[in-house]
Amino acid sequence: MSSTIPRRNPTRADVARRAGTSPATVSYVVNNGPKFVSEETRQRVLRAIEELGYRPDPVALSFRGSDSNAIGMLVPNFNGPFFSDLVAEVERQASKRGKAVLVGSTAYHPSAEQQMLQTFWHRRVDAVLVIGPTLQVGTSSVAHGAVNVLRFGSDQVVPVGIAQRAAARAAVRHLLEHGRQRIAAVLGPVEHGVFSVRYRGWRDETAYPPQQTQHLVRRAEYSFQGGFDATMELFSQPELPDGLFVSNDTQAIGALSALHRVGLSVPGDVAVVSIDATELSPFLIPPLTSVRQPTDLIAEAALDIVDSPPESVPKFVRVPFTLELRESCGCPLRRTTPAE
Repeated sequence: MSSTIPRRNPTRADVARRAGTSPATVSYVVNNGPKFVSEETRQRVLRAIEELGYRPDPVALSFRGSDSNAIGMLVPNFNGPFFSDLVAEVERQASKRGKAVLVGSTAYHPSAEQQMLQTFWHRRVDAVLVIGPTLQVGTSSVAHGAVNVLRFGSDQVVPVGIAQRAAARAAVRHLLEHGRQRIAAVLGPVEHGVFSVRYRGWRDETAYPPQQTQHLVRRAEYSFQGGFDATMELFSQPELPDGLFVSNDTQAIGALSALHRVGLSVPGDVAVVSIDATELSPFLIPPLTSVRQPTDLIAEAALDIVDSPPESVPKFVRVPFTLELRESCGCPLRRTTPAE
């Protein structure tokens, strides 16, 4: 009976053994560099390739050079409008620079993150732009940019983004200026360290004692449902908040729905502010007051880092934020306050 097991495709190592050389030398022949190979050795490799029927992966081959003109981008998910806006802006600006963008979604799973990073390194991308935590970036304070740039061949992480803690302070301070006295907070998952930084900004302005904080803070997954569920829980307590700080617009959409569900008016009963303003913010009911992270400046700064020589790469890049004021906080008309 004949075997149904498919024949294994020959590998670069197989070619190297047949030609009596190293796999690296085979790579130099296939890629026409970067190192010199003598004509005699080149011919041996080419004969081995022909005899074995070796065919390099054409996709991988296109990224083998030292300058691939490609970058990777790791995104936790595409559920949130801010992530989608940022990816679209990176792709738009990268295209103008002649770069391709490979995008992978990780869903906050460390194994998926590691697999995607390995894939990007295998494709020899120039750098990886990371949104959120990875095994490489972690959740330390160094990685709280809207984008964290991992340059190929370097362990350096360069955060690019706004001053997250200051942005949260500005949003919460605005609620206090509206006379709100009991301001609750809905925050994203602890795995995404930026939400812990935004939590500290909320605490800076409210200065609530620990016992009160326990009743006023809820963590939830980064999703519409997460924001809805956390808000429903917060507003099922006997003493209701009169202000709500939501650490991202995705959860804020769910929060507005929950407040409507329990019969509370916004901003009459509860004033709401958020962070990560997107093109959806003005079209919600009511229009949502939110801190805007400038995706155009973030994308430009991140791509500049990718293109910079190693000695001129900064430790971090800060871009300005703006607080876009709309009806959800109690402001009658949309206004924009300057960055701190």
